[in-house]
Amino acid sequence: MPLYDYKCDACKTQFEQEHSMSAPPVTTCPHCGQEKVRKILSTGGVMSGGLSRSPASSSPPPCGMGGGCGSGMCGMS
Repeated sequence: MPLYDYKCDACKTQFEQEHSMSAPPVTTCPHCGQEKVRKILSTGGVMSGGLSRSPASSSPPPCGMGGGCGSGMCGMS
């Protein structure tokens, strides 16, 4: 089951919740009990087409893997 990241706008608590993709999103904060929870973007699950980059890297990875950028099959698009 996937993990989803949430943030409570009432107490500013951020938490993860595991549930199926078809389950409704969490609406109640487990910390304060308020119904001011929203789903936030998770950076932990973002994939970049199998290419890993160092945060300090300033040059993009090569696009020759799997079709190239000109063919529309680039992993960077």
